[in-house]
Amino acid sequence: MSRRVALLMTFAIAAASIGAAFLMASEGEAKGAVKVRQIYMSAVEWKGSADVAKEAFPTAALPAGGGYEKFAPGSEEMNGDTTKWAIETYRFDTALVAACVGEKVTLNIFGVNSAHHDINIPDFGKSFRVKRGMLAKTTFTVKKPGLYPIICITHQPSHRAELLVSACA
Repeated sequence: MSRRVALLMTFAIAAASIGAAFLMASEGEAKGAVKVRQIYMSAVEWKGSADVAKEAFPTAALPAGGGYEKFAPGSEEMNGDTTKWAIETYRFDTALVAACVGEKVTLNIFGVNSAHHDINIPDFGKSFRVKRGMLAKTTFTVKKPGLYPIICITHQPSHRAELLVSACA
């Protein structure tokens, strides 16, 4: 009888070991299967201008922060030209990017206009600088669904985008 108990115990231990090994392998595969999402954006400046004879210079105040600018006729930025005025705004080339819960996100931002952009992603504790002509990168893992701001501190309030994180199937 003790031989039978020993055999059953050996079988139970072997089955438990195989089950544990399978579970560990499954968890390892799940961890190894973390998807990496590469997101590419550009920091750009949109510009517009008008002829004073066709459109009056807008005199209403713009929000503070450097994200919106206007240049009056005759100003230094207009090289003293009194016949034209101009406007500009800083933006990302896309206002919404997306990722799935559990993904490791690498955000790549290319600087097109302005000497630099100081970027902040507060919900992920990321702050970094994007310089003109360079690709800046930051990586983080998204853990829960939500809408998270990507903010250029240098050119507020217009220069921002949102990261939409969803529970993807």
